[in-house]
Amino acid sequence: MGERPVWVVVRTKPKQERHVVEALAGRGIEAYCPRILEPPRHRHAPRGPVPLFPSYVFARCLLPERYLAVHYCTGAVGVVRFGEEVAVLDDAIVEALRQREGERGYLVVQEVRRHPARGEAVRIVEGPLAGLSGVVQRYLPGRDRVRLLLSVLRGVREVEVDARHVQRAR
Repeated sequence: MGERPVWVVVRTKPKQERHVVEALAGRGIEAYCPRILEPPRHRHAPRGPVPLFPSYVFARCLLPERYLAVHYCTGAVGVVRFGEEVAVLDDAIVEALRQREGERGYLVVQEVRRHPARGEAVRIVEGPLAGLSGVVQRYLPGRDRVRLLLSVLRGVREVEVDARHVQRAR
């Protein structure tokens, strides 16, 4: 493993990804933190690109020679390990992420999903209830689920389904 540089996964302290990348660069170690631009989830959410993998960055270095310089970097918790094995990424994964970023310097969410609103008529398109229609009672953001009222079996039943499995009724 020591003949050529490899990408190792480094865990950072919360919200310290940028500082770790800068500190590693100061030590002459190439570092990369893929970022993504996504719609804010709430009023106080960050508005710009955020780390794709919060609390993780990738560092390219020769192991074991530069292991300590990466592991004890300012803002880092340490190099991720699985037992005795250091977590190493394939060069192709990092290259694919960088290509998707392009000139922007961050990835963009291709499809922004709008959350269903209370009272909205929806149709379930996947899962065991596929084909049924209902009315949204509540969106549950923590679990990305929707609570629906369905008319089934001569009555109204309340069910929860994955938000990705519903579409607006047309």
